[in-house]
Amino acid sequence: MAKKNIRKHKIRNEITKQAEKKEVKKEEFSPEVEKVYKIILKVMSWVVGVCFLLIILLPQFNSPLLDKITKILFYIGIINLLVFLVIEFISDSLKKILSRIINESNAKNSYN
Repeated sequence: MAKKNIRKHKIRNEITKQAEKKEVKKEEFSPEVEKVYKIILKVMSWVVGVCFLLIILLPQFNSPLLDKITKILFYIGIINLLVFLVIEFISDSLKKILSRIINESNAKNSYN
């Protein structure tokens, strides 16, 4: 009985060690980068929300001009939503790019 408990304990320890090794270490970014990233996502989500709200409301007025505007808003909303989805998938890469841009702009400002 004691051997089974020891074996189970060893197996659990091995599993937790493997999980810790596999655990992806997320790179920490500066607060400026996080702030810019969050602003980008907030703006994009607001654009998507406003576009789809107008898509729901504008056809109620039965105007050919508003129908064309609704069609344009639909395309803007869909494209923005797809870009938002891609940004969520490549968030670490985008944050690295943002940190590089921010560091370059800080370096230029420090030379001036």
